[in-house]
Amino acid sequence: MAEKATGQVTIVDITDGVSIMLTSESYTFPGTTTGAVAGSCTTQVVAIVGTDPATATVTASECTCPAGITVSVNANSGSPVITVSAAASFRTAGVVKIPVHCGEVTITKEFSVAVALRGTDGTSVTVSSTSVTYQQGDSGTAAPTGSWAASVPATTPGKYLWTKTVVSYSDGKSTTSYSVSRNPVNGSDGASVTVTSTAVTYQVSGSGTATPTGTWATSIPATSAGQYLWTRTVVTYSDGKSTTSYSVSRNGSNGAAGADALTLAITSSNGLIFKNSDISTVLTAHVYKAGTEVTGAALTALGSIKWYKDGGTTAVATGATLTISAGDVDSKASYVAKLEG
Repeated sequence: MAEKATGQVTIVDITDGVSIMLTSESYTFPGTTTGAVAGSCTTQVVAIVGTDPATATVTASECTCPAGITVSVNANSGSPVITVSAAASFRTAGVVKIPVHCGEVTITKEFSVAVALRGTDGTSVTVSSTSVTYQQGDSGTAAPTGSWAASVPATTPGKYLWTKTVVSYSDGKSTTSYSVSRNPVNGSDGASVTVTSTAVTYQVSGSGTATPTGTWATSIPATSAGQYLWTRTVVTYSDGKSTTSYSVSRNGSNGAAGADALTLAITSSNGLIFKNSDISTVLTAHVYKAGTEVTGAALTALGSIKWYKDGGTTAVATGATLTISAGDVDSKASYVAKLEG
């Protein structure tokens, strides 16, 4: 079928960053001269999306353990408690890899395990204490040098929360490990950012690549044959920031002096950029003949509107409208509407 007019838009999904922490990231089991003294320890998963607590899940069968180490998981209101157990055969330090699922994101955390083997003189080295402290830092790679606190401090958006775990042993030695997560910049008050308004405006241009610099109109203007119709969508968020996106379609020369020229423009009922919310919008293809919108039987006489996604050649839908839901877009998706007949 002949392609008579076409238009394209891009739907963008912007979501907050996911931070996953373990309340403890290492443990040393007491040992004999040949291996560990059978025992266990626990650590708990804490998930944060943006600045809000989130639900995390862990499946024991997905975890990877060194020889002699096993894990079990006890779900606890979205913050799973993981029990790490050592058998007498465990004698070589290693890492337990724990895939943590939070929504559509999976982050693999590492829990270090070791064993303090008894010396030949019969002395057994044991864990005498474990200390977990916290500090806010400016860097995600260099540990902060200020004072460490026993409780988790409030973290400024854009800063990093460091967790330091110090394990002290009966022989006077100790080990220190760190974990770090970033508080994403979600607004001046650190609150979750939401969409406050969406403005869609239009402008005619002679170029399909250079954004026009004239006045934008709230209604779709008449477009002469060979010209381009630009659509600008400005989404404003609760933190005062905004994003701007553009789509463009060309008025093809399909009649004498443009009298029968056809053009197609796509509008979105809820904007093109979504942040901190599920995508939910209806795309509508508007067909114009010589600058006047064509609907009903007159549109049917011209042909049918078909929708294509991300450069595909098989139509995903037919009709003047297309409903987009959260599961339809992974970060970004482009939709093209074509009048075919």
